[in-house]
Amino acid sequence: MRIGFLLPSIFMYPRFSTGRIFAPGNLGRVLVDGLISKGHEVYFYTAPTVSSKAEVIAGDESLLSKDPFYFLFRNRSKEEQLYTTSEIRKRDFEYALTLKAYQDAKNSKLDIIHSYHDFGAHYFNELTGFPTVYTLHDPMPKSQDTIEYLRFTKFPNHNYVSISNRQRNNFPINFVDTVYHGVNIDEYQFGQGNGNYLIHFGRILEDKGTHIAIDVAKKLGIPLKIASSSVKANVSQVYYDEKIKPQVDGKNILEVGFLEGKDKSDYIGNALAFVFPLQWEEPFGMVTIEAMACGTPAILFNRGSASELVRDGVTGFVIDPDDEERPGKGSWIIKKQGIEGLIEAVQRIKEIDRKACRSHIEENFTIGKMVENYEKVYKKVLGKK
Repeated sequence: MRIGFLLPSIFMYPRFSTGRIFAPGNLGRVLVDGLISKGHEVYFYTAPTVSSKAEVIAGDESLLSKDPFYFLFRNRSKEEQLYTTSEIRKRDFEYALTLKAYQDAKNSKLDIIHSYHDFGAHYFNELTGFPTVYTLHDPMPKSQDTIEYLRFTKFPNHNYVSISNRQRNNFPINFVDTVYHGVNIDEYQFGQGNGNYLIHFGRILEDKGTHIAIDVAKKLGIPLKIASSSVKANVSQVYYDEKIKPQVDGKNILEVGFLEGKDKSDYIGNALAFVFPLQWEEPFGMVTIEAMACGTPAILFNRGSASELVRDGVTGFVIDPDDEERPGKGSWIIKKQGIEGLIEAVQRIKEIDRKACRSHIEENFTIGKMVENYEKVYKKVLGKK
């Protein structure tokens, strides 16, 4: 197949990506390379600095390397100018690249377009009718008063791919399939969990429940190591200053910074467990499959995709956060809820076979599996045409 892969985000450019946690960026790269290795012809519409096995169709670097001034905002405050201009720059960069993709489609260069992280494609898709697939990375909007709700309901018949079944939330659009993310298993070394500590990593936001992970560790008297980036986009500063920083003592609650490569594998693989008490309906948690890839059991609240990623009692524990009715409520091995359930899960963590955690990822959440499932999606959409 000749695939146009759209990832026209400014966060693919080093100036904006360094130290930033942007899951679609790395996932997009490995998916493209995986498709190439399966013999497909892929055109990658993205930032000019991206290295790929595919042919990179580059966006306008002048929008990324410089800070162009938006004349109409000349009388606004400096802060407002910078923020609003950056949003306009993001959209201009995105739409220009999307236009290139659909021009190539019009010129019979492509068989299908995969929009991996942009919304502008919907308008071009609607105009041209060219076969297009959309991967959704965020939760589906609940309120009809949101722009997101209005956007999706404008294009309900387009071809959407969810990244978990729970992400769909019965939203009335055309989901053609669910494709789970995958990891390069070779980049995650198996660990025996010999370090006497718990881990929590990713962005430091209240949604991620970092403060609850700290509370669990303190109540159990087990050290907690927190890995994250200090880049502004990865941290809710007020939340960090008020609920996290005061509890970091360098002994029982420790920050280890932004980790990559072997340092990250060692940090994860030596941990007793990964504690992730989510406070929102996360569509997919890359950190969860990264933990299990290293053999480290995952302990999650029953929110979002948790029960699709973790096999309760086999690769970790799923805990009901409260009395609210959610799919699977009350069916988990541990019956206690909230923080009491998390504490019991840590106390029972030796019941989990770390090799089963690793095998679970090898069988279900690899790059190869992800590539194979997207191939099926493309064939399904082209078959409909």
